[in-house]
Amino acid sequence: MPFISIEGIDGSGKTEQVRLLVERLRNAGQTVLQTKEPDGGRLGMEVRAILVAPDRQLTPAEQLLLVSAARFDHVRSVIRPALANGKWVISDRFIDSTYAFQVAVSDVDLHQLFRSTCEIVVGATLPDLTIILDLPLEVALGRRGLRRDGVLDPAEATRDFAAIRHGLLVMAREAPERCHVVDANQTVDAVACDIWRIVENLL
Repeated sequence: MPFISIEGIDGSGKTEQVRLLVERLRNAGQTVLQTKEPDGGRLGMEVRAILVAPDRQLTPAEQLLLVSAARFDHVRSVIRPALANGKWVISDRFIDSTYAFQVAVSDVDLHQLFRSTCEIVVGATLPDLTIILDLPLEVALGRRGLRRDGVLDPAEATRDFAAIRHGLLVMAREAPERCHVVDANQTVDAVACDIWRIVENLL
């Protein structure tokens, strides 16, 4: 069964598009597991709590290793069993976020660490398809300020969103057979339609 990840900077509408895609696949008769990172698996919530704690200043390398520890469990206890049981897996973030949020923003070269860690943690369990939601930084900023749930990630205040956006687009260029960039500066329904046109090829 297909494994799909959806990526984007904060404010890109990623979580809403995950929800809409899962709903549409289920309406089409598919069995779907919806998951997310770093929350998925047994370690995810603990790792997220460490990453967003305002009193901690972790380096990108430390963040990468923590996220990878959570992903190691996520892949083995959640993603692979679901795929083996014939379910579609839709993940809100996966390896491309690690590249963008840790490697692309680091002033130390973490490329080798990223590649080596992915080989051990993910192995062959790569998404069949990755949707990267792209939009201008100022639009994303405005959307983050209008969130209906009022929940803000404390880490957002210190993130270099220009570097993160660039990192996601680098991953799209390096893996064009897997990654598809979708213009997120549209209505929610228009973005969902663009995503569905790509995903329906896997049905």
